[in-house]
Order: sequence, then C-alpha cells, then structure tokens
Amino acid sequence: MQDLHTNLADLAHFCAAHGVEAWLVGGAARDLARGEVPTDLDIAVATDGYRLARAYADARGASFVGLDEARATGRVVITGAQPLTLDLAGLRAPTIEADLALRDFTLNALALPLNFWQQPTAALADGVPDAAWLDPTGGLADLRAGLLRPCSPTSLADDPLRVVRAARFCARLGVQPHASLLPLMLATAPALVNVAAERISDELLKLLDAPVSAPWLRYLDACGALTVILPELEAARTCSQPIVHFLPVLAHSLETVAALDWLLSGLFGERTTDLGDNTDDQAGEATDARPGSAWLPVAVQTHPGITRNLPFAETLAPLLGTPCGAGHYRRAALLKLAALLHDNAKPLTRVAHPDGTVTFYGHQSLGAERATLAVRRLRLSRRDGRYVTLIIREHMRPGQLRTSEVLTMRAVARLFRDLGDAGPDLLLHELADHLATRGPNLDLAGWQTHLAWVELLLQHYYAPPMTKRQPLLNGHELMAACNLKQGPQLGTLLHAIAEAQAAGEITTRDQALELACAMLASAGSEADTQNM
Repeated sequence: MQDLHTNLADLAHFCAAHGVEAWLVGGAARDLARGEVPTDLDIAVATDGYRLARAYADARGASFVGLDEARATGRVVITGAQPLTLDLAGLRAPTIEADLALRDFTLNALALPLNFWQQPTAALADGVPDAAWLDPTGGLADLRAGLLRPCSPTSLADDPLRVVRAARFCARLGVQPHASLLPLMLATAPALVNVAAERISDELLKLLDAPVSAPWLRYLDACGALTVILPELEAARTCSQPIVHFLPVLAHSLETVAALDWLLSGLFGERTTDLGDNTDDQAGEATDARPGSAWLPVAVQTHPGITRNLPFAETLAPLLGTPCGAGHYRRAALLKLAALLHDNAKPLTRVAHPDGTVTFYGHQSLGAERATLAVRRLRLSRRDGRYVTLIIREHMRPGQLRTSEVLTMRAVARLFRDLGDAGPDLLLHELADHLATRGPNLDLAGWQTHLAWVELLLQHYYAPPMTKRQPLLNGHELMAACNLKQGPQLGTLLHAIAEAQAAGEITTRDQALELACAMLASAGSEADTQNM
C-alpha cells in the first residue's frame, strides 16, 4: 500500500504542477473502497490524457504506451519491485460528475481526487474517509450492500457488452444484481451480436475464471444472453437424455460447470464459505451442503457426506492455475468453457431406438468440430482453442476406459499420449461430468471408487520418467528386415512397436521383428479375404 501511496502522491504533485485536476476512478477506485490494493490504476484527467501520460513518463523515465490518441488515453508503465500501470484518460463529459454518470455500474462510478495523496503520509494510514469520495450515483452504499446497480436506464444500451460484464462482476465481486438490472439485461442481450467477439470472449473467460461461475452463466441464460454468445447451445435446451441423466443437455452442461466450480474451488483453496460451502479442504473433510447453497452442484447439495479430496491436488493446482503456454487465461477457465460446450452436438446426433434406448453416437467428434467454429468466432488464440476442442473431442474416453472389462497400461499410455499435458484436465472434467450426470442419484461409494480410479491414472501420468529407451528398431532396419518401402505402413508398424515397448510387452529387437511380421501377415490375410 505504501508504494501505491508514493506513486499516486508523485502523480498528484505532477498534475498539480501542470494545473491539471485528476481523479482515481474505475476498478482501481472500487477496489480501494473495498480495502484492496489495486495494481492497475485508471486516472481521469481534465486535459488530454494521451499527452499528459507521455509527459509524465518522460519526466519519470517510465515507459509510455499510446493507447488511443483520438480518445486522449495514454498509459504509463512504472517498473520496479512492484510494477504499476497507470492509464490516463481525458474526461468524457464537461465535469467529473457527468463523466462518472456515463459509467456502467454505480460501484464503478466512484472517484477520488488525486490531491487526497498530497496530505501527510500519517493522514493516509486510516484509509479513505467517505467524505473524500466523489459518489454521484450512490456507489459506496451499493458496494457495502453488495448490489450491482446500473448507473442509468441506458447504461447497458450504451454498451451491450455490459450484459456479460454484469455477470462477471457478480461472479468475481460477490455482489447481487439490483432489481433494476434484469429488465435491462433482457432488453439488451440481443444487441450482443453487434459487439466485437474479442470483447465478449474476454468477459466470458474472466467470468469463467471466477471461483463460482455457473450461477452467473445461468443468469446470462435467463436473460437470453448465453445462446446469443454461444448459439451452438440453443438446441441443447430441450434435448432430453437417457434415464441415467437427471437433466436435459443444456442444463447438464451448466451443471457440469457447477461441478467444476466446486472441484476447482477445493483444488485452489478458494474461499466460498459465504456461498454455503463449508468444506475443510485442508483436512479433506466432507462438505456441509446447507439448504440454500444453490451454487453447489445438485450431487453435493443432496449428499452431505461427499468429499473432494482430489488425488495429486498439489500438482493439479498449479497446472490448472496457469495459462496454456503464453496465453492470458487460466486453464481452469478454458476447462469450464470446454465443459459448457462438451455436449453441444447431442441434439444433432440424438437417435431414439425402437427399444426405447437413446444414443448420441459421434457427438464428441461433431461437437469438437462445432466448438472449433465457436472458438474461432470468439477469437481465442490458436492454442487456447485447440485445448478447448481437445477436451471436447476426447471427453468420452476416460469413461470408456473406466467401464472396459480390462484396463491395459497400453490404453492408458495411448490416452495420455493423445492428450499431452491436458490429460489431468480431462480427468477432472470426467469427475465433473459424473457429478452432473448422477446428481441426486449419485452413489457415494461409486464416487469414492471413481476418485480412486482417477488417482490410479494420475499415478501413471505422474510416474517418475524412466530413462529414455532407445527404439528397438529404426525405420531403415525395419525396411531392410521386412522388405518394405517408406510409406504409411512403415509408420504404422513403428508406432505399434513403440507402443508395445512403452507398455513393457516387448523388450528385444527380435520381439519387435516378430510383432512387425505378425502385423504384416495379418494385414495380408485380411487383404486376401477381401479379394475372395
């Protein structure tokens, strides 16, 4: 906090020396009012913010970034032990009060004059008194009451993205929508089709990155916004499922996100006790799912004895808490997006058979194709998009392995080879999907067995790497020994030999040759049969 005061005091003196009024505004002002320390500061100035930012950066030897010269907005980046970013923007109205009234929600329409930091340091120790704030819309009262209220009846229409932002603020700040918000959300949601895809995906993924996101996805759906953003989900709304499921497809997908909320909150140790979750995750104790804990998945609400002491939690937490590669969004948020979309093709593949059974054959493959179009439309990075579609394409495989009569190490190795570093993520999705499928019909003993099965697979995944084995045969040796030419058949044989070697089924060159010869003989026999 002291560094923040020092930097703001310096900027306040600089602005005063140039005869410029300036105010701390936006999310930084809101966070300060909440008792938090902001690291990215929004500063409103009664002049050209672009030119003032450049002058301040030059005077302090800081970095200048020209954000938008036409809108008089510039950025100053101060490096050091605690880097600080200051965005300076000119007023959008004749006065600061009128500027604040143009903002989205009252809790973001607070301003603190920078001359507040020209006081002696001792006077700042007690925080910011209410009288120091400019608060024309009642934001302080709403912040303390935990309410999200629009600044005006046109707040959402002025920028329809605020529909998604409203849900994101509710999720991340723990506030509830004011009664005046819902009709504005309903009226404005259709206009989201006119908002740039990059802006929508940024807000959606920030919402998904919140500890508890599923209730606010449901809120967006109730407002008509969710399927404007993801039209792939509309047909899933009324798509019924076999009796093993207790929800239709769209509700099941949202319930899967709720299950991930619960699992990931335990994994990250995030505080959700104010929302009714009393799990002591440090001790691996059971959840006390009190009535009214509506954010919890139904399986947890109806089974007070359920636990979420996930295997390999110490390893999974940092994995899910970091982005894919150099991306901006945590894997946890992307995994929830995959969960939301994982059954999107079920309505297109649903077949009701004469015996009463219902199947969705191939929905995972078609769903991945449709999700590829969705993530492209949302302008996700190529790597983030591949992650989402990979989870969707492969989401049936863990269940198929779990219900197979014989679980071979070759099949497990093949799964993790195909998934790469997303293997553990897929297993977490499998657990969430299981909870969302069974719901009130969950068998606690079966859940414990499921956790033990996931632990078995993760033990294989995280087993200490063995010394890298040399291939038993290379391509040239196999070509010479079996009189083969380069081509797909050679690659298939080498791949099969490598798999068998990794599974410990073969250990010598002769055994590798025997396997290759057997495969060639089998292929030849099949060809002869087809030609008869």
